[in-house]
Amino acid sequence: MSEPIVKFQNVQKSYDGETLVVKSLNLDIASGEFLTLLGPSGSGKTTTLMMLAGFEPATYGEIFLKGQPINQVPPHKRGIGMVFQNYALFPHMTVEENLAFPLKVRGMDKAEVQARVRKSLDMVELGNFGNRRPGQLSGGQQQRVAVARALIFEPVLVLMDEPLGALDKNLREQMQYEIKHLHERLGITVVYVTHDQSEALTMSDRIAVFNDGVIQQLSTPDELYEKPCNAFVAQFIGENNKLPGVVTQMGANGKCKVRLSTGDVVAASAVAVKNTGENALLSLRPERVSINPDKGSCDTEVKGVIEEVIYLGDHIRIRAAAAGTSDFIVKVQNSIGRKPFKKGDKLNFGWSATDCLALEAS
Repeated sequence: MSEPIVKFQNVQKSYDGETLVVKSLNLDIASGEFLTLLGPSGSGKTTTLMMLAGFEPATYGEIFLKGQPINQVPPHKRGIGMVFQNYALFPHMTVEENLAFPLKVRGMDKAEVQARVRKSLDMVELGNFGNRRPGQLSGGQQQRVAVARALIFEPVLVLMDEPLGALDKNLREQMQYEIKHLHERLGITVVYVTHDQSEALTMSDRIAVFNDGVIQQLSTPDELYEKPCNAFVAQFIGENNKLPGVVTQMGANGKCKVRLSTGDVVAASAVAVKNTGENALLSLRPERVSINPDKGSCDTEVKGVIEEVIYLGDHIRIRAAAAGTSDFIVKVQNSIGRKPFKKGDKLNFGWSATDCLALEAS
C-alpha cells in the first residue's frame, strides 16, 4: 500500500485513566478506500472514529492525516466531513442553507457557494428539494442531505457514524448502495462505523473487526467471511454452526481431524489449532452443508433429524439435531424441483474439509 491517508500509531484511549477502551491501535487507511469499523457495542470502533474526527483526544500514540500529526489539530481544521445517525441538520434552515453553511464558515464567495450547492443537490438526486426544510423530507432524503453536506467542501476524508441506523430495512439497504456508488464515483476516502455485519459486507473495501479495544481481523469482506482468523470473528460475521470437539490428528496439508461429542470424526481446515489433544471449535457455514450428498462427494458425513423447517422465500432454513447439537443449521436454496422437507425427516449431512474451520476453543 502507498503512503496511507490515515495512520494510527500505537494509539490508546482511556476515559477513566485505568480501563483501555482502545488498546495499542496500529492501522493504515489507504487513499480512496472504504474502510468499515465493525464490532459490538463497547468494542472501541466509535471511540476510534471520534479520535480521528478530533472529538476525543487520544490518551497515547499519534494519529496522522496525509502524513501530518493531527492530535493537536481541532476538529474544524482537520478537513474531515462527518455524517451522523441523527443527520445533525439545522431544522430552521432550508436544504440549500444547510449545504451552504460549511462553505460560508470557510469564507467561500457567494457564486462558488451556489455552484457547489447545486452540484451537491444533483449528486444526491435532490435537485428540486433545495427550498424545503429538513422536517419536510423523508428520513432517506434527510440522510442524503447529510451526506451531501459532508462532501460539499471536498474533504480529504469522510467519517460516517452509524448513518443508516435510524432508517427502516428497505430504505437502509437502498442507502447502502447509494453511498457505495457515491464513494466509487467520487473516489473519496470513507471510514464507516456500524455494528451491522451485512451492511459492512455490502459496502466495504476492507473491514476492521473490533472486540475489546483490539482489531481482531482486518480483511476484505470475502476473506473475512470465508477465512475468519479466530472464533470471535467467525461467530460475529454471518451465521455459522459452532461444533466443539478435540483435535485427534494434525495433517501436513493444513488439514486436521476433530472428534465431536457424538464420536463423529470431522475433517477440517486447521486455522487456529496446532496440536493433537487440543480443544477446538469448528465453524461451518449453513449454506456449505449438503443434504443427502452422493457417496464419497464430501469429506465428512453425519446423520441427523429435522427439528424445524422455516420458509424464507429465497431459501429454506432447516434446524436439525446433528453433530452433537439440536441447533445444526442448514440453508437450502429455494430452487425449482426442490424436494420438500418436514419435521422428523432423517437426513445425511455432508461438507468439505475446506469449508469447516478448526478454530481455538472459546
